Amino acid sequence: MRAEVPLMYTFIVVDDEPLIRKGLLKKLDISEHPLRLVGEADNGADALELIESSRPDIVFTDMRMPEVDGKWLIRTVGQRYPHIKLIVISGHTDFDYMQEAISSKVVQYLLKPFSRDEVQHALQQAIHMLQQEHSLKQEVVQLTVETEQMRIDADHQTFLHLVLNSHMPAKRPVFRSREFNAILDADQLVLMTMYSPEPNTAAQLPSFPQSLYIPHPQSEQLMFLLIYDQGCAAERLKQRSIEHSGQILAESATECCIGVSLPLSDVNGIREAHHQTILALDQRSITDFGKYYIYTEQPLPLNALHWDRSHELLFFIESGNVSKVKELIADFFAFFIRQPDALLAHLKEQCRGIVAETKRMLQQYLQSGSGIGISTSNGNASSSLEAMLDISFDIESIRQYIDKVLSGTALLLQEYNPYRSEQVIDNVKQYIDHHYAKDLTLEWVSSLFYLNPSYLSYLFKEKHGENFTDYINHLRIEHAKHTLTSTDDKIYRIAKQLGYDNPKYFFRVFKKMTGLTPEEYRKQHKGEKTKKPSPE
Repeated sequence: MRAEVPLMYTFIVVDDEPLIRKGLLKKLDISEHPLRLVGEADNGADALELIESSRPDIVFTDMRMPEVDGKWLIRTVGQRYPHIKLIVISGHTDFDYMQEAISSKVVQYLLKPFSRDEVQHALQQAIHMLQQEHSLKQEVVQLTVETEQMRIDADHQTFLHLVLNSHMPAKRPVFRSREFNAILDADQLVLMTMYSPEPNTAAQLPSFPQSLYIPHPQSEQLMFLLIYDQGCAAERLKQRSIEHSGQILAESATECCIGVSLPLSDVNGIREAHHQTILALDQRSITDFGKYYIYTEQPLPLNALHWDRSHELLFFIESGNVSKVKELIADFFAFFIRQPDALLAHLKEQCRGIVAETKRMLQQYLQSGSGIGISTSNGNASSSLEAMLDISFDIESIRQYIDKVLSGTALLLQEYNPYRSEQVIDNVKQYIDHHYAKDLTLEWVSSLFYLNPSYLSYLFKEKHGENFTDYINHLRIEHAKHTLTSTDDKIYRIAKQLGYDNPKYFFRVFKKMTGLTPEEYRKQHKGEKTKKPSPE
């Protein structure tokens, strides 16, 4: 790579004859290279002082001068300032002078009287040597910079592996760059995760001592800032992270939000610190930006807010009603936007619940041998959701993902809609058979199938010979019998699994239908199952 040529070369002239100096300067006036005279001297001692103060690129010097001659001067300059190019102008051809000039690596030895061409040729040689040296220096500097950048890039990957990998590393990481090695020597570290609606770069953010910005590999809207110190107390480093957060928010061109971890004493704990920053960011109100949030070990109450139409949404996913699914997704997010106390954590937690139910629904269809060609990505919906939630801190990006997953699932299930019978009451029975463990009320099921509750009750009893509630209880109790004899689950847990929030009510229904309490039934029938026939 060709380096830039300096715009100006400086030089001095050393000769005890003023006319010689004047003639030399005249011959240099027409040089094609930009030159600047920085001084003249008539002896070697004054010349050395001038060289020390002005550091010229080129020195034109005589050999025989009073006080200190050129022989001593070129030897001294060659030892102290080897980068300066020396051109000797002399009226003598003494062997000692020539030998000293050769050993001092002068560019040219010009004999007086010298011509303009000789001077220009010598100057050209000196400048060519300067250019070569400058170019070589630039290449070395560039190579050093590129090598260090390669080390930093490699260390970025090592660090990101520590942050994002779910497994604890077996040993401390090895860093190659100076910047990252300082992290290993630190006594305390704090990780900050910054989320911005618009992408930021480290160059756009304020810089701090003993800190590193690291771009997130999965989102341009995320940036890590690692703050570290040696010999600093954890509380002091925590205070520094708060001060830095405030400065970033004040100087950032976009309204970002920042999650701050607790101080840690070992870089191997950086994965946990990253998790802390995510939880801290999730503490913010859904519509808030331009603030920082410090992780607290006190868990957030996540059951304060609950959208109560999730079962309805799941029904329309199962029945392949994409337009209704989209309508309910819009209602779901509108519900959270309307809540003044809604945190991002509340939204994410309910998203997890809905996606988990959708995943279970898909697994049931797969296990039933329905022949649905569902891709592996849908089977891993929960894990991909977690990956998305780890990098999403605004409601719109979460909404887009949820819409894509749930609408896509509904589209997949359209062809296999289990509620396609022309007899609506058959569809109702199918729904109850699939979802008997949910809190099924006559009003709720009627609303799903757009029927009047009284009319649904009439149709159901006419078709199946028993009323709506009795059918559900018979179905649940049959499943309860199987669970009681095939597992050791607690009775209240079995009741809960079957949709009975009140265990006492479950006891009453069970005894009414079987003549036994659940404990008596388990003891009697489980004993019969395990009893071996007596030998003849």
